[in-house]
Amino acid sequence: MSTIGTALADQDDRTLIAAELDTTVFVEAGAGSGKTHAMVGRIAALVDSGVDIGSIAAITFTEKAAGELRERLRKTLEDRAGLDANRTALRSTALDRLDAAPIGTIHSFAARLISEYPIEAGVPPLITVVDELRAQLAFERRWEQAQQALFTDPDADSALRVLLAVGVTLDQLRNVAKALDANWDRLRDHPPVSKTVPTLEVGPLLRAAELVLENKSLCTDPEDKLMARFPVVEEWRTRLQEVRGSGDLGRIIDVLSSLPSKGYSIGKQGNWGGDVKSVQQQFVALVEERDQTLVHLVSPAVETVSAILSTVLLDSARTRQRSGELEYHDLLVHARDLLVGETDDEAPARLHLQQRYTHLMLDEFQDTDPVQAEIAVRLAAGAGCGPEGWEDLPVPAGRLFMVGDPKQSIYRFRRADIATFLAARGRAVADPGSEIATLQTNFRSTTGLLEWINSVFAALIQANGTVQPPYAALVPAPRRPEWIGNEAGPAVAVIGRNGAVPGENGKVTAADRNRQEADDVAAAIRVATGSAGQPAWQHQGGKAADFLHRNVELKDICILLPTRTALPFIEDALDAAGVEYRAEASSLVYATQEVTDLLLTLRTLANTADQAALVLTLRSALFVCGDDDLFRWKQAGGSWNLYAPVPEGQETSAVGAALAYLAVVHRELAVLSPAELLERIAADRRILEAATDTPRYRDVWRRVRFVVDQARAWSEATHGGLRDYLSWAASQQDENAKVKESMVPETDMQAVRIMTIHASKGLEFPMVILAGAGSAPRTSTDPALWDGSGNALVHFVKGIESRGYSEAAAAEKEFTEAERRRLLYVACTRAESHLVVSHYNSSDKSLSGLLASVNDDVELAPDLEIPDELVPLSKERVAPAPVPEFAAWEVQASSWIKQSALSSRTSVTALAKGTSATAGTGVATEYGTSVAFHAVTDAEEALPGFAGIPVEHGAVFGTALHRLLELTDLELAPSLPELAAGVAAAAGLHVVSDLEAYARSALESAPVRRAAGRERWLELPIMVPEQDRTVEGIIDLMYREDDGSLVIADFKTDVSVGTEQLAAYWRQLGTYARMMERITGEHVGELVLIFCRAGGAEVLRRTRG
Repeated sequence: MSTIGTALADQDDRTLIAAELDTTVFVEAGAGSGKTHAMVGRIAALVDSGVDIGSIAAITFTEKAAGELRERLRKTLEDRAGLDANRTALRSTALDRLDAAPIGTIHSFAARLISEYPIEAGVPPLITVVDELRAQLAFERRWEQAQQALFTDPDADSALRVLLAVGVTLDQLRNVAKALDANWDRLRDHPPVSKTVPTLEVGPLLRAAELVLENKSLCTDPEDKLMARFPVVEEWRTRLQEVRGSGDLGRIIDVLSSLPSKGYSIGKQGNWGGDVKSVQQQFVALVEERDQTLVHLVSPAVETVSAILSTVLLDSARTRQRSGELEYHDLLVHARDLLVGETDDEAPARLHLQQRYTHLMLDEFQDTDPVQAEIAVRLAAGAGCGPEGWEDLPVPAGRLFMVGDPKQSIYRFRRADIATFLAARGRAVADPGSEIATLQTNFRSTTGLLEWINSVFAALIQANGTVQPPYAALVPAPRRPEWIGNEAGPAVAVIGRNGAVPGENGKVTAADRNRQEADDVAAAIRVATGSAGQPAWQHQGGKAADFLHRNVELKDICILLPTRTALPFIEDALDAAGVEYRAEASSLVYATQEVTDLLLTLRTLANTADQAALVLTLRSALFVCGDDDLFRWKQAGGSWNLYAPVPEGQETSAVGAALAYLAVVHRELAVLSPAELLERIAADRRILEAATDTPRYRDVWRRVRFVVDQARAWSEATHGGLRDYLSWAASQQDENAKVKESMVPETDMQAVRIMTIHASKGLEFPMVILAGAGSAPRTSTDPALWDGSGNALVHFVKGIESRGYSEAAAAEKEFTEAERRRLLYVACTRAESHLVVSHYNSSDKSLSGLLASVNDDVELAPDLEIPDELVPLSKERVAPAPVPEFAAWEVQASSWIKQSALSSRTSVTALAKGTSATAGTGVATEYGTSVAFHAVTDAEEALPGFAGIPVEHGAVFGTALHRLLELTDLELAPSLPELAAGVAAAAGLHVVSDLEAYARSALESAPVRRAAGRERWLELPIMVPEQDRTVEGIIDLMYREDDGSLVIADFKTDVSVGTEQLAAYWRQLGTYARMMERITGEHVGELVLIFCRAGGAEVLRRTRG
């Protein structure tokens, strides 16, 4: 088997990154090229050169990526092999300070900047970062304020009437408000301006219509096609005259809009006296005048409503700033504002921040929006400037490091802008202190896969100004063996190359195409895993695995979808094939049946007068009352009321039982939060247990947990009641709101993963199947765009938009189309060994259509060979066990009750004393005696003498003594009496002298004096797992002897001690010794009991025999 050469094709660029620390480096890193490794290496090199780790700001895209970056850096800094003493010391110092180093997301870094200079940022000293859920709830409150402003502001009245009259809905107004809110900083710089909405005057239109109708007499042929347009205009004119004086703006606009805009370029020249064109032009002129009338009316209305919305949103942003309740975007804007200004008076924090953060490292730079890029440049620059011109600030060489892959820029909907990346690259090219490094070596994918990727995307991704970067080919890792498809399976395979098979009517519906594609996806999984009667495909490991091959398993496979439209079909196909799977990423959680049933039950409890909700609740899967049950209940005289009496003969009916349960829960509404209600109902109605009889029960479990968690977060954020929660939950359903499920890894079984392409960013899988990409792109319209001058352009509904919006939308469409091609690149480069792509499509413009247009090399990407018949796999299911006899069940239940009553943890003291707390625990009370410690002399075996009874004694006195000894740190200082007085007062002791005397006796004892001059630990908590519980305790004093062994000592305040009590104390110390040796692996050489006495401590010792 041949291999690729041993030298890295981009070694010079990698050396530049690691060695040229005084050079600003802009890195273009292809997929799987090890950019994080390169970034970590540069940070380590900076540390080795003497740069303080606290001065290096390393910023990445997600918290997960930031955690991985920090962990990789920790491992690199821990590697001291071959380093001299100076660099070893520098790395040791950096390790100590790593947890506090500015390594994280851009939002966490912005919060750090603001927290360092809160007054300059205009926020309180303590800020609160509002999470995504709370931000969503806060926007709803802002939207309520915006509605109040729109409906109460006199200036808004006429504008709002116009928009409502032309068909704008409150939902469309809300969408615009949300888009403006997400970009409030742009509104601050260029606020929309209210304009006077003119009175609608239709007189000129009526006169223009009369002129058109006068031409009717010019026609010599009544059958001429243009003649058919005159009755249309005549009827329109009549209707317009009728509504003209009605005062009903909506009716007038409806009539105006009803005039057809097209269909006037007809008619024969000879039938119109040789001048049909002038007649046609009058029709067109009427339509144009109608359109201009509407534009003159609608355009100022759009601007006015936009201005009022902007005012409310900007006021809210200022309120958040004053209160310190900052959302993620607020953090970026206020951090940027800290750096704006040329002088210290204009930006007092800028110079200090520039001096503090001497090196900026930006990962995933292709996902950076303009504000984030501005923060980076202003902070790295050697000077400052006003709001404009930051792009031209000089950046001292070496202060800035940026790495990203422009071909993976797919977050434009989050303000990420490919133009920002390309502009930064252009500045780096022009800067003599900067270098461009290109990482092309791909360590992730096989040679066959990379060959196909290069071939396809060299055609799909082509340079286009600031819209699309050029494609840079990926190079296989050195020493990676060539891919041999006939032995390991195809690197790339195609399904649906010839399209979907038509049905009996000769047509292919979208559902037919989705079903056929889903069946092929399931078959591909069967073929790849060797469950289709042929050998399994092979996964080729990376360099760390010596490129060894192993069989592909279900857990290696990920199905990537651009949207979730095809998901139901794929789930059905996988279920039919017997393939286990886990659907990850976002979903319409609140539209699922189990969540709908839960919320319906809550709605019934919140409003007992809602009989429809009650009946639907009874019919749901939670209460399973059939229509026959409901009919019999009603026929017997029952009513739809939780507290209604049970009709005669219905005492055992399902309806009666359900109503009784709901009544019980209803009585507890006052003390239960929405989350507690959901948990209560889910547990009582056995939702999780019932789901186990379905093939997707784990998804049901996860969704129920997710909704409960969100309800808990909602309560913490709002402190609202049940009805408020239901209103919020209803908005999630009504809007088909996509929410992110918090995925808890399910590691107990083999399963295929399904996720969206966006969710897969940054991940890799041995095998990827790209499906569900055959639909034509949606023609969605952004509610708000911005022109080149920064002015907001809004869109409510077709034709109701700001002037210039259509031009901005056309430019945005070009960016979106380019991003769709990059989305394909991200999906395909997730694969390590195998990629299956679907050509099923209904449009050449779909993602699958784009692939099919360039993926015509059947040698690089052959059709997937699917056996004619595949027998479904049998999913392993636990067979139901026979129900035990009731008597046997009672015995078993009693055992369970006793076991569950036992504590999950026990103390060392309880173990040593053998108290009832440890009975039946399975933890031996002789835990410490197996370690052989013996008395040094016979005197050590004697019981300590009677101490006399001090005025203060008992548990409180003992606790106070331990606290006092801890505060002294074993020093016999003159301040002992004052410390004793303070501790006594805190403990409620009245006689300070006893406490001081006992402490002094301990401090003067030989073991304590020896400990005072050595490494020591006071009041040391200790805990170890032991069988089915945790053993925990606190060591009073432990110190290290000169020979390296440990000594464990315990202070006692007993007035007298018996033989059994002394034995228990030795068991206690022996237990501590055993626990410490298990935890640290160090040797405990001696145990010491120090009995504190007013006249001097008595010391007993035991050493290891």
